[in-house]
Amino acid sequence: MIVHGVVECGLARDESAYDTMHNPHAGTTSPSVPADEQLGGGTQYAQPFGWWGYHWTPPEPRSIVWLLRAGALDAQLAAFLTLAVEARRSLIVVASKHEAGKTTLLTALLDFLPAGTHPVYLRGWYERFAFLDSVPAEQAYVLCNEISGHLPTYMWGDGVRRVFDAAAQGYPLATTMHASNAKDVFEQLAAYPLDVPTRRLGVIDLVVALEVGYINNAVVRRITRVERVAIDEADTDTPRVTVLASREPLRAALDTHPGRLVAALARWYACTDDAAATMLARRERRLEAWSRAGLLTPGEVRAALAADRNQPRDETS
Repeated sequence: MIVHGVVECGLARDESAYDTMHNPHAGTTSPSVPADEQLGGGTQYAQPFGWWGYHWTPPEPRSIVWLLRAGALDAQLAAFLTLAVEARRSLIVVASKHEAGKTTLLTALLDFLPAGTHPVYLRGWYERFAFLDSVPAEQAYVLCNEISGHLPTYMWGDGVRRVFDAAAQGYPLATTMHASNAKDVFEQLAAYPLDVPTRRLGVIDLVVALEVGYINNAVVRRITRVERVAIDEADTDTPRVTVLASREPLRAALDTHPGRLVAALARWYACTDDAAATMLARRERRLEAWSRAGLLTPGEVRAALAADRNQPRDETS
């Protein structure tokens, strides 16, 4: 249990005051969780905790449709990533530069968590992992704003190892890191002071890389690489990485491998390739329709998604 006025690593703080000052979402909860529900021995894990990092005035949240319109990704990849989150897969959004849009993309994808999911926002250096005793793994989605030692609201050191231990117990994880690709992520996680065992790295399903740069004197933020991580059946201690999409240079179109997207969805949803391809195409059409209709805010997208989920499948295919 986290208590007010805790002193750790030489820092004293009042958690409620910190949330008010640094967390634009303080006092709100995920639509999947009742407003008065507390999980984890009194810790309000459904409440984001310093989610936007060091920003005193946080960026305006964007929807996946807004990002699609902005050219950060195409409709097919947007459909795939939203379906991955809907399947509660673990992912790490990475970028080598600051202000590339890691948290913005991750936040937009969270709108697609399935109904009944309990978001578990970790408390950085102050995390006590009380959720392990109160939130069933099959209902949880663990959220860490960043794996970094830069701020006390981020996870670092032994806390990161405990997060990956929880993921190995079935708690899916979504977070961000400063890295360029899956190989870079693995090297950082395995090195001191994180020391995540190699066998634990296979709990990650996707690594999504972003870059920020200039095109025609305008700042652009785009996904440049998506990699799927899986355990090699011949070597269960070594994660195997497959590139699903990439672009080089930043102004280029995404080079996507549709067959690999379908294979990943078929695995995650335990369905045939045909069923997975139909699912992917259907979500792609929905996102394009929402874009044409001008549904750009997170609230508008969440409402459209809820309406879509409530329709009989034969009316929405």
